Amino acid sequence: MATIQQLSPTSYSLTARGSRMVLEQTPKGWVMKTRNASTRVWGMGGESWKDFASLIEVEAHYKSWRGIAALVEAPILPPQ
Repeated sequence: MATIQQLSPTSYSLTARGSRMVLEQTPKGWVMKTRNASTRVWGMGGESWKDFASLIEVEAHYKSWRGIAALVEAPILPPQ
């Protein structure tokens, strides 16, 4: 199973089934940048972008990203 990795406080990445995906927070919500065989051929080496208003929408569209809302929105507990 692929693991979601935090790149920065507002950026996360995941590689699954030949696709490298980077999820970034924007002022309007979230943007998913995907790079796979199809984008490499048709996009001349680029990536495709898809905008989402919420992390719930990301989870609904990408099964491999299930749990990202809980990960990002989890409260930060003080050290004990």
